[in-house]
Amino acid sequence: MSATVEEITSKAFDYVVIGGGTAGLTVAARLAEDPSITVAVLEAGLERLDDPVINIPGQFGKHFGDPKYDWDFHTVPQEHANGREVPWPRGKVLGGSSAINFYVWDHPPKQDIDAWEKLGNPGWNWERFSKSLKKTEGFTPPTDENAARYKQVFNPDAHGTSGPLKTSFPGFVMAGDVPFQETVLNSGVKIAKDPMNGDPIGTWMAPVTLDETTHKRSYAATAFYQPNANKPNFRVLCGALVHRIATTGSDDDTVEAKAVEFEHGGVIYTVSVKKEVVVSAGSLKSPQILELSGIGDKRVLGPLGIQTVIDLPGVGSNMQEHIYSSVIFELDPELGHETLDRLADNDYVTAQLALHAVGKGFLRIGLSGFTFLPFSTITSPERAREFVGRQRQRIEERQKSGSLPPGLKEQYELQLGKFERDEGGECELICFPGYLGMGAPGAGKPYMSILLSFNHLFGRGTVHATSTDPHVQPDIDPHYFEEKLDLDVMVETVKFMRRLAELEPFKSFFVKEVTPGPACTTDKEIEDFVKNSLKTTYHTTSTLSMLPRELNGAVDPNLRMYGTKNIRVADLSIVPLHVAAHTQSTAYAIGEQAADIILGRIPPVK
Repeated sequence: MSATVEEITSKAFDYVVIGGGTAGLTVAARLAEDPSITVAVLEAGLERLDDPVINIPGQFGKHFGDPKYDWDFHTVPQEHANGREVPWPRGKVLGGSSAINFYVWDHPPKQDIDAWEKLGNPGWNWERFSKSLKKTEGFTPPTDENAARYKQVFNPDAHGTSGPLKTSFPGFVMAGDVPFQETVLNSGVKIAKDPMNGDPIGTWMAPVTLDETTHKRSYAATAFYQPNANKPNFRVLCGALVHRIATTGSDDDTVEAKAVEFEHGGVIYTVSVKKEVVVSAGSLKSPQILELSGIGDKRVLGPLGIQTVIDLPGVGSNMQEHIYSSVIFELDPELGHETLDRLADNDYVTAQLALHAVGKGFLRIGLSGFTFLPFSTITSPERAREFVGRQRQRIEERQKSGSLPPGLKEQYELQLGKFERDEGGECELICFPGYLGMGAPGAGKPYMSILLSFNHLFGRGTVHATSTDPHVQPDIDPHYFEEKLDLDVMVETVKFMRRLAELEPFKSFFVKEVTPGPACTTDKEIEDFVKNSLKTTYHTTSTLSMLPRELNGAVDPNLRMYGTKNIRVADLSIVPLHVAAHTQSTAYAIGEQAADIILGRIPPVK
């Protein structure tokens, strides 16, 4: 169904979208709704619409490290995480990471989105964000039986019902999710008031991007590519690795994209651009493509021998990410728990595939139980004030010494404010129905992992090209734990989880804690555990931040690259300050708003 290279190179297109991922396919399909507009999408991965490894739920992480699906990025060695090179999986397939993620569908807190507007981006607020998500979403409510059994509570006003991306509550939920939620409630935490409508603080059950009618994954390729694939004005070329954007002009708002150079089948081609290039290759690839095009920090480009077209230090900087470590519990095998660990049994898999084909069984599972809390709940208000006070002092000292990069003061003020007002969801607990973390599961044993995530790190990373060869992956350096508070929060969250494990009914649900295990007790031992078990939550943002240029911004509120006439960015890299949520919905919201901006439905910011 995807285009041929001849269809792409034989004519000029109004819009060329680099990246057929979550945001890229969204913006491309919305532009192509106007039959007079021609759109070409260049995607490095292949189309895998009929691939059961993508479509059938429950295969969490099966794609990771497999070049058919994954870019298989790794960080550089992390000095403050025991020298580890941390894997960073990202989708290299039509649909991008929406094809290989854990298909969580949640929304950020209202205040996290409103913070974007406070950082100099008029119109980028919760009201517009939530409207865009309702346009994307086609939500199906749970059955009355499942709603009661699995505590699947929802506000109809928070969901869209007619959008192309199908969402629902999972049809199968692990037995541990409800007792864990009850335990969190017994600790004094409340049910989240309106989690899909801007107030997710507390504990709740989340929907997923599964189509209730087929019990298969709904993702950007099924939602935005498949229904539009036969439109004559919409062409998607898979297996197309973009090398660079060819431009004319110089760095005074006159740089203009004329074509995009890409490789397909080992041959280099170009596609001509009539109106605009939209860069949607994701937070890790978009900066690299721009740097190879001469747009970036001249201190990065010069040593590579790349002529600087626009000197823009914000390209590849201000990287923000979520992290997690897992506390893993062994369950009683005599109770017949159905967990992902049973997928190691080939006979069980065969039986479940047969059940899935008729809309039944375990392979309708999704991550369901989530808890978002302020740091003061995880530790204590007094200790939280102590930790955050030290962080504020450190930031003030860096500012006085001149070592704080432009734009960070403004971001940090908003972050600190959330901590000090106890209103954020910076600390997250995720119920995972199986063994996920350090070590290896015992044969035939069931497990439940509680993933402990930190969503508002103070550390900032970078991603930069290291070669003019587009096949060479960029250097990814998240600078894990250079800010001590980031490590402190993780340690306190492990201790909080252990306190929860002493409460009923969860206390009676598991046999023993496996990881980190009873030998890990002191703060120093927990610190080492966190450093050794740390993983990315696959939510990288902000490497082309939507900030004023003097504050290290790369794009303006119209998503246009500074110094250019017709290059925009539409992916998670534009996020100026990270959100306390899984990022799938945010990527779709950015794609929707990008299309509205380009089409003039959202008036331009002057």
